[in-house]
Amino acid sequence: MSSDVRRKSIRRVHAAVRQESAAPAVPNELPTVSLSKLTKPDFRAEEYLKETLRVVQEKNIRQFRKALEDSRKGASKNLQKNVYRNYESFVFISKEISSMERDMQLLRELLHNISEVGDELMDEDELMDEPSRLARRRTQRMSMANQHDMFKDQLAKLWRTIRESQKLVPFAPGRHVVGDSRNVSELSPSTLQTRQKVDIIVLSDMILLAARKRRGNYAQTMLVADRSFELANVTVADVGDAARSGFLVKIVNRAETFLFGFKNADAKNEFLLLISHAKAGVFADLSGPPPPMPMPLMPVHSEREDDDGAVSSDQRKRMDEYIDTLDIHIARREFDAATSLVLQLKQQAGATAGLQDVRQAADSHTADLARLILADLLIPCSSRKQVTQNVGLLHRLGWDKEAKGAFLAARSATIKNRTRQLKLEGNTQLYIRELAIVYFRLIRNTCEWYSELFADPTMISALIAWVRQEMAGYAVIFRRHVFHEMQRFQVIASCLNHTLAEVDILGHAGLDLKFMLDQEFFPDLTSCIRSYESRCLALLIKVASEDSLQVASKVSTENYPSAAAIFGPHIPIVSTVSRLDESLTEFGNELQFIVRDSLYSQVVASVLAVIEGVLKQFLTILRKRESGYTRELALLVSTQAVISWVIPRAAAHLDRIFGRTVSDIHNLEQRLEAFPLSLQDVFCQKHSVAISKMTFDFVTADFVIDSTVTDAMQPSPQMEQLLGQLGVVARDLDQWPSLSKRSILSSLIDCLFVQMIDHRNWENNGSKRMFSHYGVHQLVLDIHFLLRVCGSLVSKSTNNMANRVCEKALRSYFAANANKGREMMNKSWYDARVLTTMHRLGFSFPDFGNGFEHRSQQSFDTGARESPEPS
Repeated sequence: MSSDVRRKSIRRVHAAVRQESAAPAVPNELPTVSLSKLTKPDFRAEEYLKETLRVVQEKNIRQFRKALEDSRKGASKNLQKNVYRNYESFVFISKEISSMERDMQLLRELLHNISEVGDELMDEDELMDEPSRLARRRTQRMSMANQHDMFKDQLAKLWRTIRESQKLVPFAPGRHVVGDSRNVSELSPSTLQTRQKVDIIVLSDMILLAARKRRGNYAQTMLVADRSFELANVTVADVGDAARSGFLVKIVNRAETFLFGFKNADAKNEFLLLISHAKAGVFADLSGPPPPMPMPLMPVHSEREDDDGAVSSDQRKRMDEYIDTLDIHIARREFDAATSLVLQLKQQAGATAGLQDVRQAADSHTADLARLILADLLIPCSSRKQVTQNVGLLHRLGWDKEAKGAFLAARSATIKNRTRQLKLEGNTQLYIRELAIVYFRLIRNTCEWYSELFADPTMISALIAWVRQEMAGYAVIFRRHVFHEMQRFQVIASCLNHTLAEVDILGHAGLDLKFMLDQEFFPDLTSCIRSYESRCLALLIKVASEDSLQVASKVSTENYPSAAAIFGPHIPIVSTVSRLDESLTEFGNELQFIVRDSLYSQVVASVLAVIEGVLKQFLTILRKRESGYTRELALLVSTQAVISWVIPRAAAHLDRIFGRTVSDIHNLEQRLEAFPLSLQDVFCQKHSVAISKMTFDFVTADFVIDSTVTDAMQPSPQMEQLLGQLGVVARDLDQWPSLSKRSILSSLIDCLFVQMIDHRNWENNGSKRMFSHYGVHQLVLDIHFLLRVCGSLVSKSTNNMANRVCEKALRSYFAANANKGREMMNKSWYDARVLTTMHRLGFSFPDFGNGFEHRSQQSFDTGARESPEPS
């Protein structure tokens, strides 16, 4: 029948087409398929064909038919794709519907059982007399007390069995254990891989997950509370039974989804039955107080309340419909409509008396709706439109504070995700550049969005705190890749410049963060400078320790007047001084990349530490190493070179770097100008002891000689050797014009007499030192000879110490030989013996002091008269 109708309609269409073709000719156009017209609800095929094929030739009609066929095939494929795409959701919804049907069936059965129990109780009460009724009520109260005690025992046993369960499942009136499912596998919803083994304990108002964990290295396992859910907030769904997926149950708690696998279908069905019983409250005591539940939306009202005009039944029904509609909007995540509806519901409930339950339900739905919106807002990398829409909805709901926190947390997560996408492939500068772009541009965008979304000025402090937090996070990453890797100052400067470039962009947007950057990186920069100082000083100390102290090169004193006044046109330097100058120059070249006024004090302190460290190492080498006169004198010259040449060069270099005079380094030259004299004193003290031990060792000399004093007596050979060693030092000093020859020799002689005058050298095993008649004359003659030969090199203090030595020797002799009455020689006798020896040694004696090489006897007499002498 339908085929005949279809043929008649086609014939009428062709007839209409022929009539139209017989009409006056119009331009023949190729008809197109209009999907918008085909999808209209009031679509009529005949009218569409008349309109489309009014003046169309047969050839074009065939093409139009082919286009229709192609459109039909395309629609069929799209429909098939949609079916495949939504098949899983379709199966899930089907399961939900079937589960809901089972729950409804169970609910009907429970309601029927409750009604039967109520009828039986009413019948029993009618049949009972008053004493029996009182006894029954007493029994009910006793059973209620026993039931509460049983519930407490259940919770206590649960807390003992499962560790940390009391935190997740505290005591609450009426809370009790419904049942449990043991050895259940918790699976990953995305990969279906097993996460852990758990026991699921179903309580009257909660679900507790207890993880099975091993105790140490033993096979024994223990139960530890993992998480808990409010039963009213979760949705339990039966995913299905399949060989591939197993016996699965899904629990949805707000935005979280958990998947559990059971051993078999019976275990799964038992768990679902426990959930159904817990939600229905089958095991709760009906006579006791009910557990806390949301207030019903449709309480029973008497006709009197309706007559008084509190709340009509129609208004109550309409409010219930609003609540149902609101639940649907929230379930469909239609947040805009849900927000408008909940605000409307609040307004109407607030304007009408007697709708306290509706207001409470509206507040509860508002909280649920706000939490879902906050969950969406917390998703990182959301678009600006989505963020603006969610914040606007939360503002309408009055959740501005929570919206602010969620927005900033989402932006932090966005920065973290974008940062993790960056790849570090060995180029630190490129990585830091990309990191700065990600961090500071996202910070700038966040500030712009924040000012638009939260116009309240009191919320700006939260934004500043968030910016500080993100700056600290950037500093942590920067510090880990730049400062902790001990990069060169050039790399550090390049990374800082990339950072400052992005910070400048923030400054153009009205947010200047340079001061935060300085606060974050100043300790790291100073630490890098100190580390460079330590490495440089350690290297220089090693070079100085291995230095042979031979002249490595000579440098010009041009442009250094203080050095030219000491050394002349060139300065002989050892390799340590040359390396020190190179290190300070390299140090300055590195510092010029990161130099700034805030680092001035640290840079100056580091340069001073390096210079002073090398000078201290020179002092240590001079004290502990035996290198000979020539090399140790070269060390004294190197010390002068450091102070008068290296320090001015370093100061001039730092002046160019900082663009001003670095007075602390310039003043160092004046502060250390006495240091070479200190090294000279150490040199003299060290070699005076060595010369004394090799030649005239006053400590071990024997002055108790039993011999006769005659005119043929001469200064001892040991004293002649001592003067010979002083001559060797004088000849070595001639190679170093910058050193004060007179000062060094005078100090050496002074140190010799300091040893002689030391009271420890005048005692021998606790007894005073003894002198014979011959011994005391020999000591006085040796000292007289030394003073006459050295001449003007003998200082006043040295002459006084020589007199004291002679006086102590004479006192010691007279104290031991008071009654012998031997004759003591006078000054002329000593002068004659000294002149005789000086004449004998005059042609071969070294030229120092008064200078008596190739001098005649007359010159000796003159020198003798001019030289100081012991009294």
